[in-house]
Amino acid sequence: MTTHEADKIRSAVQERYAEAARNVSSCCGPAAYTDAAPFGQSQYDDAARDLLPQEAITASLGCGNPTLLAALQPGDVVLDLGSGGGIDVLLSARRVAPDGKAYGLDMTPEMLVLANANKAKAGVENVEFLLGSIEDIPLPDDSVDVIISNCVVNLSVDKAQVFREAFRVLRPGGRLAISDVILSRPLSPDLTQVMALWTGCIAGALVEADAVALMQAAGFERVDIEPTNVFGRRELEGLAAGLRPPDLPASADLDTLIADFDGVIRNASLRATKPLMQRTGSPTTESEETRMPSVHVYEPALCCNTGVCGEDVDQRLVELTADLNHLTAQGADIARHNLANDPLAFASQDAVRSFLEVAGSEGLPLTTVDGVTVLTGAYPTRDQLLRYTGLTAPTPTLMQTPVAVPAGATELALAEDSGCGPTGCC
Repeated sequence: MTTHEADKIRSAVQERYAEAARNVSSCCGPAAYTDAAPFGQSQYDDAARDLLPQEAITASLGCGNPTLLAALQPGDVVLDLGSGGGIDVLLSARRVAPDGKAYGLDMTPEMLVLANANKAKAGVENVEFLLGSIEDIPLPDDSVDVIISNCVVNLSVDKAQVFREAFRVLRPGGRLAISDVILSRPLSPDLTQVMALWTGCIAGALVEADAVALMQAAGFERVDIEPTNVFGRRELEGLAAGLRPPDLPASADLDTLIADFDGVIRNASLRATKPLMQRTGSPTTESEETRMPSVHVYEPALCCNTGVCGEDVDQRLVELTADLNHLTAQGADIARHNLANDPLAFASQDAVRSFLEVAGSEGLPLTTVDGVTVLTGAYPTRDQLLRYTGLTAPTPTLMQTPVAVPAGATELALAEDSGCGPTGCC
């Protein structure tokens, strides 16, 4: 794509969304779409709508609801790329309150005017709307916990740069959770030149494999794409109703195009995570080179680490104890907190305390890495511990097979190793 073509697309996209802001009307498809539409305000339930001014709902331009993907927690700092009228920013701000914050970034001044008006009407304070490009995010490195976006990345002419910038501003362990349009195969070259399809969120959409490759190239791991709505004939006919004959190539036959692209275009959820440790580049200081992440496992009230409190042995806890002991001996920074004998550890960490207030002790165990919650409801596996601590490959000294139970002596031996007395656990 030439610089002239890229500038032409940016200008067309900006004008389309400026007009949408001025009219406070939905886009990315005809206004006559019903609640079954693949775009717009139909992606939000009544509970979400009740929290927001009507103008924010009417101006929703997305193709999903990324606030449901992001698993936002109180205290998170959230950034919405291409925030439009602010619907996802305002919803996110309520979820991360009282200590978290939600940023919205948009390149269209008219949208920022609308978003700030909606912020005032919603009475939400922990929100800031920024004017700028999603290819050049005006925030510092490692400053955001979660990035969301709603049908905007497809509008960028440099998607690789979008993912690089998202990676830059995310903190280690931070999450990318976006809704967008994804293709199962490329559009024909003549269709990618149709400006109405660019501004309508179709022509710039990535093929799924390319989206995965770009996110991985930016440095993301655990990349996952899940289609949420596949455009069948009905949806394609609805999109085509918003096109004018001059919008399409002279050789294009609309009925043939609809039949050809049945099932090719889909809304999708895209998720990825920034690694807890950088795997490329050189550390800037010796302390950065040698530092390992701090891993904390918060578990329910147990009589002892291995669960040997009666006749049954909890094999998972036996293996966990062996894994933690081995990794600690290798210099890993790992701590294990039992609710029965270390309650202050739970109370002193905001993320853990908030989790207990919502889920109760039944939701434990919980694992954090450098203060970021990475696992709940289950103990970390051996592979997860290796990843959390920055060790990239299993070592043969970690316990690989179930513990043999020598007759008559195992309970006592395990109890002595785990801090339990010979008559049971304290």
